[in-house]
Formats: sequence, structure tokens, C-alpha cells
Amino acid sequence: MDLHLREFDGITFGMSVEASSPAFRRMKRNVFTGEIVRCRGLFKQTVRCVRAADVAAVMGKAGWLVSEGRCMETIRWGNDDTEYYIIYEEEGEK
Repeated sequence: MDLHLREFDGITFGMSVEASSPAFRRMKRNVFTGEIVRCRGLFKQTVRCVRAADVAAVMGKAGWLVSEGRCMETIRWGNDDTEYYIIYEEEGEK
């Protein structure tokens, strides 16, 4: 399964992962609908979301891009064009 991630500055990153891995299945199962604020707070948008911790687990060694760098904005996988926004939780929030 191919993952496609987009950074906040528009740069894209791709990688292959095992679609049958427990981490990938958990990420897909934990998808939720949430509200994000766009354009410097001018409007809210309801989008599909995944938690950064789930994305980092799927990415394996490259997971630091999400867990430490917090530089990825969206993710999509396979042939589906749906973009899922990566939600970064604050410390102690889970």
C-alpha cells in the first residue's frame, strides 16, 4: 500500500507500507470527522482526520516526521483521493 503525505508547505512525501500491518489497520479504524480552522482562522471546515500517533506508527522509522517534526499536514493511501488531515495532540491530551 502506498502512503502519500503532504507537508504544510506543500511538499509531498511518499512511501510504501504493509496494508495488513496492525498499525495500518488501527489507523484506518481510528479515522474520524473533525473541524479544522483554515486561512488564519477565517473559517472552519469539517474534514476526515487521523491522529498523528497512528500515522507515526504506520510510518515506522520515518515516523519522526510526524511524531517529532510535526511537519506533515495530510495523508492519503492507495488509490483513494480522500485526504485525511493529521491531528497533532498537545501533551497530556489523548
